[in-house]
Amino acid sequence: MTDISLHDLLNTAETAADEAAELLCKAHKEIKEGGLHESKTQTKGSIFDPVTEADQAAQDRIISVITDRFPTHRILAEEEGADALGDAVCPYRWIIDPLDGTRNFMHGKENFGTIVAVEKEGEFLASCMLLPMLGHRFTASKGGGAFADGKPVTLRNTPSMQDAILCSNITRRAIPDASGVLRTAIPPCVSVENYGCAVQAIGDILLGWNDGVLFKGLRIWDIAAGFLMLEEAGGRYRFEWMEPENPRGGIVGVGTTAPIFDDVCAFAFEKQLA
Repeated sequence: MTDISLHDLLNTAETAADEAAELLCKAHKEIKEGGLHESKTQTKGSIFDPVTEADQAAQDRIISVITDRFPTHRILAEEEGADALGDAVCPYRWIIDPLDGTRNFMHGKENFGTIVAVEKEGEFLASCMLLPMLGHRFTASKGGGAFADGKPVTLRNTPSMQDAILCSNITRRAIPDASGVLRTAIPPCVSVENYGCAVQAIGDILLGWNDGVLFKGLRIWDIAAGFLMLEEAGGRYRFEWMEPENPRGGIVGVGTTAPIFDDVCAFAFEKQLA
C-alpha cells in the first residue's frame, strides 16, 4: 500500500473534526435554550458514559469524511458500530472521540471537544483536537510539530513535579471508603485539576498553562491525538493497557513536559495510580 502524505492525513483529520464540531455546537445551543430531553439520553453501562444523539451524529459525520477519502482505512471510535469498516489488513487506523466531555456538554457547559487521530501500525501520525465553544484548535503531524491555535507550541519548563500543575480524572478514579466518602491518590504538586474533558486537559499543556496529565480508565481515543501533540512539542508520554487484548479497554496514561515526566510516571505506574 502506497504511503499517504502526512499533509493529507492531517487535512482529513481537521476537516472531519470541523464538521463534527459544527454539528455539536448547534446541538449545544439547543441544550442551552431548552435542555436535553430524557428521550435523547442513554447510559452505556456506567453513569460516567452518557451518550446523546449528538454524540452519534458527530461520529457519523467524522466517519463519513474519512471513508469518503480513505475507504480501506480501519476505524476505532468511541461509539460502537465502526469496528467492521475498512480493510482488516490496512495498516492505517483512525481513532475517534466525537464528543469528549459528554457530561459537560449535557449540562450546557462549553468545555467539550472533538478528537480525531490516525495511526499506522501503532505509530501516531496526525491528529486534531478542537474545543469549538472555547475557540481552541490543536494539531500535529509526525515530525511536523504541534500547533495550538495556529502557532507552534511552546511548553512550560517547570523543573519539578512538586512545582507543577497537573490534570487528572480524579472523580472517575475515586473509590468509596467504608463511610461512602470518595478517596483517590494525588501526586505531590501545586494543583491537580479535573476538567472532565481530555481535550481541555491536554490542551492546557499545549497552551502553556499546565504541565501534565495522568489518567486511569480513559480510552485510547481520549489520548491518542493529544499525546502525539505533546511529543511533537518536546514533551513525553507513556500509556499502558489495563486489558492488553481489548482495544476498547481502559489505559493508564501520563503525558507531560519533559522535566517532570519521570517523576509523574513513577507516581502513576510504580505506585499503581488508584
